[in-house]
Amino acid sequence: MASSAQGTSVGDPLLDKGREYLNRLEKGPWPSYVTELKKGGYPIDAYAKGLGQGFSPWYGGSARIPAVFVGFIARRTKDGKYTELHFRVYHPSGQIYRTDDLRKLLDIADQYGLGSVEAVGQTGDMIVPMQADKANAAVDALRAIGTDLGGTGDTYRDTAVCVGPALCEYALFDSLAIRDFYFQYPDIHSKLSSQLFPFKIKLKVSACPMDCSRATHRSDFGFVGFWEGAPAIDQKGFRERVEKKEVDPEKLAKQCPGKAIRWDAATKTLSIDGTKCQKSSNCIRHAFPAIKAGPNRKIAFTIGGNAKGRWGPKMAKPVAVLDDARTVAPFIVKVIDYWSDRSPHKDRLGDLLVQEGYDKIVAKFKDSLPVETSGHVPGAPRIVTSSVLSDAERKTYADWSQAIAHEYEG
Repeated sequence: MASSAQGTSVGDPLLDKGREYLNRLEKGPWPSYVTELKKGGYPIDAYAKGLGQGFSPWYGGSARIPAVFVGFIARRTKDGKYTELHFRVYHPSGQIYRTDDLRKLLDIADQYGLGSVEAVGQTGDMIVPMQADKANAAVDALRAIGTDLGGTGDTYRDTAVCVGPALCEYALFDSLAIRDFYFQYPDIHSKLSSQLFPFKIKLKVSACPMDCSRATHRSDFGFVGFWEGAPAIDQKGFRERVEKKEVDPEKLAKQCPGKAIRWDAATKTLSIDGTKCQKSSNCIRHAFPAIKAGPNRKIAFTIGGNAKGRWGPKMAKPVAVLDDARTVAPFIVKVIDYWSDRSPHKDRLGDLLVQEGYDKIVAKFKDSLPVETSGHVPGAPRIVTSSVLSDAERKTYADWSQAIAHEYEG
């Protein structure tokens, strides 16, 4: 399979419309990525057609790379005119590169690819369009600089994390260290490049409730930093921000989802009720550093989140409140093995929780957890809302539906 060169098309209004968009993107004072794509031989007309019609022109394709089963995606346009192959390459934790390592990767993109990379994506990987006839050599070159292909297929995907304490003042624990730990954990590392599972497995880590890695709704196993009780308030600092009109305390109180915030205009004092605080971090986002996370920092461990699955999208279900995210590695491995042995193809872990019951599965491996299970955070209604029903919730709805059926149908 090889990437097709740019072609021409006569009388295609959608393609002409897309080309007009691309022409606009090449104008202006700044370098244009469209110009760079053209230099590398990217199938630019396929891109233009997608812009013109308002949806992707790409469909699934196929490619073969000896002894490599994950980490590359082949695509073709429906009319068969264009094909494209790209690699997903493991990022370092937090996507923070040493400059010399980044140069090596860019050299590979020039030598074996189309001279372009995509640094941002939900997969947590670097995307590198490749020349299909050089793909085998490119794999060897990537491994020679200390990285590899990953992030596709029915396997354990790359662990995606927020940037954490490296750059973010909101971080409540070292998310980068947790990513390194799970990426290298023997029972997980051995599964990174093998198509072993019914579907993909994702683990994501967010160092605060803002959840920049989307751990609560896009990962089978998630870790989210939070705090118990109320946020910490620097009253003097907060008053100064109010006086400078940088913060509107009444608006802040109105926006609080738990209605935990009170502003006393007479004394110019802010108070937050820790029993009502839902850890949305909205007040922190708007008034930091006058409002910070409370001193009792914890980590919420969740399971079963996914955007795609047989039973539809699901928010993750809270399992336990942790002091150290590394302590639940044995539990994670046992749950993965149980899911792998029992679920049909294309069933995510969340689908198994729906079918067999969250409480049943967690109880089965409870001895592997370092603490008691906890679906609630002290002082807050939930770690996170969830569409994965517990056994009790499922029974309640089932009884309700049966009562309605009996009333109307007899």
